[in-house]
Amino acid sequence: MSRPGMDGQTASTLSWFRDWVSSQLGGNRHERRVAAIARSLFELTTPMHDLNRGDLRLLKLAAYLHDVGRSEQNKNHAAIGARIIRRDRTLPLKKRQRRALAYMALRHRGRVPDAENDPALGRVNDPGKVRLLLGFLRAADGLDSRGLATPRLSISRRGQVIRVVCRLREDTAKARRIFTRRKKFRLLEELLECRVEVVVVAKRRLRAVA
Repeated sequence: MSRPGMDGQTASTLSWFRDWVSSQLGGNRHERRVAAIARSLFELTTPMHDLNRGDLRLLKLAAYLHDVGRSEQNKNHAAIGARIIRRDRTLPLKKRQRRALAYMALRHRGRVPDAENDPALGRVNDPGKVRLLLGFLRAADGLDSRGLATPRLSISRRGQVIRVVCRLREDTAKARRIFTRRKKFRLLEELLECRVEVVVVAKRRLRAVA
């Protein structure tokens, strides 16, 4: 697979990364879903942040790459993915992009340390901006799942409240547990000073109500 230009930002480059991730993981459906959800959250909250289109492109790259560590191991895939991004020189990335993407892969799951107590953040250019992008990535990742049917999402905002309705074929305890995990939204809530409300609804119940 030939590499595109080294800016890491053009549409052809984004397509290259989607294909590369697919070659590593055997598919990229989850990654494309996370990228789409992250974009929706980013654009919906534009009045609440000062990020630009270049930052959105970096967020999309993070969505494509965040789970690449699963190509080697599921259990420690966040740390493995960060290592792959740092070391794989076939990836057409600038140094600052590589550092930011490795950091977001590392912290996309589990606990995110406070900025002043996060040694990994010291390697990143513009840490405040990268942490906010991480907040979008974690929230988007929390609204999709590899192991469950893809929900149909409706995302809206009223003031400082972001409301997400997840419409599923069945409203199961497992789906409710996965899609309403507070830890996945906490960083975004903290940095945007907002509240994310997630409601899980069964399509069957919607039809009954109609």
